[in-house]
Amino acid sequence: MRGVVWDGEALRITDALTVRAPGPGEARLRVLASGICHTDLSVMLPGMIKAPVVLGHEAAGVVEELGEGVTNVRVGDAVMVSSQTPCLHCRECAKGRFTNCDDAFGMNPGQPFTWRGQPVYSFSNCSSFAGQIVVQGTQLFKTEGLPPNSAALIGCAVSTGYNAARRLGEVAPGDHVAVIGIGGVGVNAIQGARIAGAARIIAVDILAGKAATARQFGADHFIAIAPESSVQGVVGCLREAAGNALDVVIECSGAPLAVQAAIDAPKRGGTCVLIGMPRPGTEARFDVFDFTFGRKVVAALNAATNPFEDFPTLIGLAQQGVIDLASQVTRIWPLGEIEAAITALKAGQVTRAVLDHTQ
Repeated sequence: MRGVVWDGEALRITDALTVRAPGPGEARLRVLASGICHTDLSVMLPGMIKAPVVLGHEAAGVVEELGEGVTNVRVGDAVMVSSQTPCLHCRECAKGRFTNCDDAFGMNPGQPFTWRGQPVYSFSNCSSFAGQIVVQGTQLFKTEGLPPNSAALIGCAVSTGYNAARRLGEVAPGDHVAVIGIGGVGVNAIQGARIAGAARIIAVDILAGKAATARQFGADHFIAIAPESSVQGVVGCLREAAGNALDVVIECSGAPLAVQAAIDAPKRGGTCVLIGMPRPGTEARFDVFDFTFGRKVVAALNAATNPFEDFPTLIGLAQQGVIDLASQVTRIWPLGEIEAAITALKAGQVTRAVLDHTQ
């Protein structure tokens, strides 16, 4: 089958990738579409991850084969894939904090692929850059009526952005919210804040061309900042736009300037949500005095998404048209043109780049 392998130095497009049969509790999926996330790009550095590996963690497709004991889906079902595989037995799972489970984002199911006669790792329990994947049955959620190119995004961009606003930020009706970084996660943070009843949503990006996109998804105001801006300058712009009552700031870029501004900008009692992917070693500082008076910083993988509650909810909202999925997909590339899609994503030319496995 066709797939894309990261060998530790470069992406290799191949038609010689194979995947094992599903075992008990597992299913084999024919991938129809895969989103590309900045997290996939962040691990494509020498030594960052075990290689060779098939990357990708936003997938939608059709169930092709079931292992023993899988009952939540049937062969032929259209599904999206959660990248979480919580053990359901540890103390974190018992509390419902599934993203804190040590098994939630591991290498399970280990090395399900073979390429050039050697085993190949799975990434984030998914590996959506392959034509067929083996995952746990509990990772699959039915998406009847949703196009695969849209449904794939629910696994990361949609769930992470939406829950950055709803679960981590706890946005409430009447809140003033700022979202920094208007990419795949950012537009869904805007949608999450809008659905929660935010009174004012301020979008921020270094690319002025993102203004129309931000407003399309529900932003009331847009601020374009220069990369060389000072933290104080960005904070001042945010507070002015919010009438000095900024309840929640959601940082979706991982850029040091944005992270520091997100920490400093909220009002007394406000919340900073850090959900962007920074480079290892990125540091920020905070004034303890501000936090003594109630300001807080929160963060969690996949924005603390509970897969068993949130994915059915998000799929339902998408089916009802409450969440806009299709407009997030700026362009679709064939799987074999993944390098061009990555270039466009790095340049900020797309909200979400999607790979079509059928081309």
